[in-house]
Amino acid sequence: MKPQLDLFNEFRRIQNQFHNLFDPTWEVGRAYPALNVYSDQDKITVTAELPGLAPEDLDITVAHNVLTIAGEIKERDEDDGLKARKLERSRGKFKRTLELPLAVDSEKVQANVKKGILTLVLPVLESEKPRKIRIEAKA
Repeated sequence: MKPQLDLFNEFRRIQNQFHNLFDPTWEVGRAYPALNVYSDQDKITVTAELPGLAPEDLDITVAHNVLTIAGEIKERDEDDGLKARKLERSRGKFKRTLELPLAVDSEKVQANVKKGILTLVLPVLESEKPRKIRIEAKA
């Protein structure tokens, strides 16, 4: 029974590699980069796992409530004579688009990278924030 199991696992591995040839934003069935989104009434915070990437490798845009994170994970230089034997880490261009739940002020977006985690803080527009409505009593 073991040869069938190994054959099935090999088939899934080849299928995943084939899929990644045509859509590099998906890595073994999951979108790349992985995102977490948090919000409160003042801001939306998005974190993305991007190990090994420098800020100059990324292109981040916000337009019409759509956040786009794009970039490229460059190939390793093979000038040192090393030959690849197994490659599991993603490489190549990627693009991830996320529709934001509220309108944000694109002029005040803050972005930083620390230990391979990109953090974006997107301030919510004042017009999107809840407002308390004052009720006037009429006699």
